[in-house]
Amino acid sequence: MTETKPISNTSDSSKNKSVEKLDSGSSNTTTSSSSPNTDNDKPKLTNKELKELKKQEKLAKRAAKKENAGIVSQITPQQIEQNKNKKNQQSQSQSSLQQQHSIVKKIEKKNSLFSHLETKEHRNELSISQSQIINQIHPSIISLTLKISSYSIVGSIPRCKAMLETFIKVINDYKTPQGTTLTRNLTNYLSIQIDYLKTSRPLSVSMGNAIRWLKQQISIISIDLNDKDAKDELISQIKDFIKEKIEYSGKVIIESTSNHISNGSKILTFGNSQVLKEIFLHNHLVLHKKFQVIIVDSNPLFEGKQLAKELSSNGLNIKYVLINSLSTIFQDSIDFVFLGAHSMLSNGFLYSRVGSALIAMKAKNRNVPVLVCCESIKFSDKVQLDSVTLNELSDSNLLINNGQKRQNISLDKFVQNHEIKPIQSTKDKKEKDDSSKVEDLSNWRNNQYLNIVNVMYDLTPPDFIEKIITEVGALPPSSVPVILREYKSST
Repeated sequence: MTETKPISNTSDSSKNKSVEKLDSGSSNTTTSSSSPNTDNDKPKLTNKELKELKKQEKLAKRAAKKENAGIVSQITPQQIEQNKNKKNQQSQSQSSLQQQHSIVKKIEKKNSLFSHLETKEHRNELSISQSQIINQIHPSIISLTLKISSYSIVGSIPRCKAMLETFIKVINDYKTPQGTTLTRNLTNYLSIQIDYLKTSRPLSVSMGNAIRWLKQQISIISIDLNDKDAKDELISQIKDFIKEKIEYSGKVIIESTSNHISNGSKILTFGNSQVLKEIFLHNHLVLHKKFQVIIVDSNPLFEGKQLAKELSSNGLNIKYVLINSLSTIFQDSIDFVFLGAHSMLSNGFLYSRVGSALIAMKAKNRNVPVLVCCESIKFSDKVQLDSVTLNELSDSNLLINNGQKRQNISLDKFVQNHEIKPIQSTKDKKEKDDSSKVEDLSNWRNNQYLNIVNVMYDLTPPDFIEKIITEVGALPPSSVPVILREYKSST
């Protein structure tokens, strides 16, 4: 008979193994069953926190890959925090700007014809909003902004010249930050200065043309040049631009305009223009011509007073009148009407101080030739048919009497000399009291039906203009696009 070997040991070992497996499985199940309790104890993350964790993980993986490849990561956690702080500041500034614009819109009257134009209140709000970047503004830009906003510097050419001279100081003190080049960073730095300068008054056409020219010159500078040589080159180019486009062009206009002035002639002008002032002084002091200048002026700036003071101090025969007596002025024989220009549009329209169109129209009816003295830097390629689409609004309070009694000097002198005391009835007294109440408009903003607008410029059609005198020559208004092409080709 065959003997059967005992199999108990093998079976026992297999049983032991199966028991061990079961024990291990039970331990795993216990640990897995205990894990949800620990997860419930942890606080749940929001969607933003999860996104930030994912970003940090991605950045850590990229940094590890760069370190393995031997590349040092340029972005540090501090820089990431700084970028976050900058984004938060920008969002706060945008929200503050929106609040300020909403406040200004509440102040504005409804159904205003000029509601699309920027008012002085808008510019004040913008200057307040830019107080956060006041440390980036050059001190000379701040002083120039104050001078322009207070109308101590008036006129397109004086403002442009003062701006370019201020840019010379800004460029001279400029230092290029590390990691950037002058050609890229200087334009951004100048843009910040220009944005702050706009809070005083909108840029004139000559200022806009000069800024575009300067940015083009900065972009042409070679990268190989060091900062000192590049700044010296830019400063010399700005000085040459002032000489060629402002000073020399003014001299050429003076010489060509002097041919229209002779002894005994009467010339009418409006307001104050730098070129016209130099023309009158050159003909009187250098050419020794005897002629009369009739200066027409209007509120609120009364710029003609400054021209009258300077011409009369040099012994020139002048006559100062206001624009409300324009009909009586043209009763005398006037030879020419000389007008300055804020800008000449490409369709031949003259964009100048408000009141110029009225004088040109009156001169056209009287067959008096109107000559416009304008430099080519003031020429614009814009087309405009009315003064409502684009204009500048000044402070409305300049047009208000503010409760002060209006004076009639001639009537007061007549009453004093003749000792006339007119008898007033009770009705006249009531009417006078009512008129004085109407004149007091200091609280005009509280009246929802009243909107006072101080428009700075108007448009004169080319039919009222005889010719335009520039440094290129004396041309009709239809030749403005030709001068624009020549100006762009020269710059």
